[in-house]
Amino acid sequence: PEDAEWQHVGRLVTNREYQRALDHLEGLVVPWIFELLKMNRAGMGMYSYSQLKHSLLTALQAQSLAIRTGLDRSNMAACMMNPPRHQLHWDKVIEYTFLSEFNLLRDS
Repeated sequence: PEDAEWQHVGRLVTNREYQRALDHLEGLVVPWIFELLKMNRAGMGMYSYSQLKHSLLTALQAQSLAIRTGLDRSNMAACMMNPPRHQLHWDKVIEYTFLSEFNLLRDS
């Protein structure tokens, strides 16, 4: 482990794990955003408002737990980076209401 090439490969692996954790988090947040957009859409066809609201809220609760888990995973990977990357917080993640903003995480 003292070898410079070994350390370089270790940094590459750590970076890859960090990027994969961010990609996973992004994959969880994007459907969540679409569910939120669906909740705001008017005239949802044959579903009553209460049926639609109940089904979407149930899906969002399950999705938010997965997002929190993905957030924890990405924050652990951020700590392993050298230098450590900025950790994300739940409040910040839920502010990403536009898909284009989420790509900013790649370089954070």
